[in-house]
Amino acid sequence: MHSPDYNSDDESTDQDPPDNTNRENPPHLPNHEGNEGSDEEPRSQDQAAEMDHNQHATPIRRSQRTHRIPECLNDFAVEDGIDQTRGNELLLLFEGEPETFLEAKENKQWITAMRTEIESIEKNKTWTLVELPKDHRPIGLKWVYKLKKDAKGNVVKYKARLVAKGYVQKHGVDFDEVFAPVACMETVRMILALAATDGWQVHHLDVKSAFLNGELKEVVYVSQPDGFVKKGQEGKVYHLSKALYGLRQAPRAWNLKMDCTLRSLGYKRCPQEHSVYMKKDGTNLLLVGVYVDDLVVTGSNMSIIVEFKRQMMRQFEMSDLGLLNYYLGIEVQQGDSGIVVKQERYARRILREFGMGECNPAKCPMEPGVKLSKDEDDTQVDATLYKRIVGSLRYLINTRPDLAYSVGIVSRYMENPSSHIWQPLNKFSDT
Repeated sequence: MHSPDYNSDDESTDQDPPDNTNRENPPHLPNHEGNEGSDEEPRSQDQAAEMDHNQHATPIRRSQRTHRIPECLNDFAVEDGIDQTRGNELLLLFEGEPETFLEAKENKQWITAMRTEIESIEKNKTWTLVELPKDHRPIGLKWVYKLKKDAKGNVVKYKARLVAKGYVQKHGVDFDEVFAPVACMETVRMILALAATDGWQVHHLDVKSAFLNGELKEVVYVSQPDGFVKKGQEGKVYHLSKALYGLRQAPRAWNLKMDCTLRSLGYKRCPQEHSVYMKKDGTNLLLVGVYVDDLVVTGSNMSIIVEFKRQMMRQFEMSDLGLLNYYLGIEVQQGDSGIVVKQERYARRILREFGMGECNPAKCPMEPGVKLSKDEDDTQVDATLYKRIVGSLRYLINTRPDLAYSVGIVSRYMENPSSHIWQPLNKFSDT
């Protein structure tokens, strides 16, 4: 580390050898041309020594090797690829999503997102500021930040969610039931198959801040959130009349609210699948599949779909996403010839994640007649990595049933996988 009085003009003295001539001939001696007391002689000798050193120095050899950016950095902007005009945006991307309120308050976008969340809570009449009663303790709140991105990875929204620390709640004291049904993947496929068979359109609706609509039966108090503490009322807490994200009973409270709303509109719940609702009016039929705050809607007539959207928007603050094209990691393409479901983006992502992005494709996921068995003498592989790969492939079965048998076979050996089981796993990962 250089001292504060460091001068860049003296940099050569750190690398060049000392000039012994200067020590033997002091500056006051005359030079060869008879100039007495000249202060220029030592400086010219230094320059001559430096020139002589540079002439006899070995030239620096530059490597001719072509440098390539590692594959793991393909998703990042590095060095020359950075556009200086986007410095602030890239800095935000490098920093990622803030972990705490102290980090988020330095960015205007996150401040706006937090204000929007508070306004949504107050507009929904979720809480009331009161004094904390005796024998009660408030539940803490935490800000959770998320960057919403499109298919190309561009940031489209800054989302700040106020979440209750529900892990401090005790069963039987702070809550009772927590179960809330959701539509399973087989149900979603059934709805899509029925729509494709009859030529119906499938639409997608999203409920904004869904859990904030769930009405609570229990008495719950929460502390004031960071950054939004009322001045002069710092000792007060909020009494919740509706649920917040993070509460253990919040999913069930929202599901009960949605169930009551759909029943009041004349819909009947399927007795075998409690997340599916149906309404029949003469020859018109409308089906609704509920997965938390996502609604998949299809019907025999477009007019009843439009009417359903109007009814729901009068009940909740919702987003009409139009025709269903992406749902739970599944890409949906609707056309005149039918409906196509695939997980191409998901499949490519897991291949990159496990270092198989450049693998060669295979026609068969597993060799016919292959036999696998537990061999304790064989080399053991990373069980955690093995489970992650198998788990990712199991979700891929939703649109790739041809992999079901192979994934089922390798799922038997997730406890202690060995090297001879790892080979067929890589085989059908290439398929």
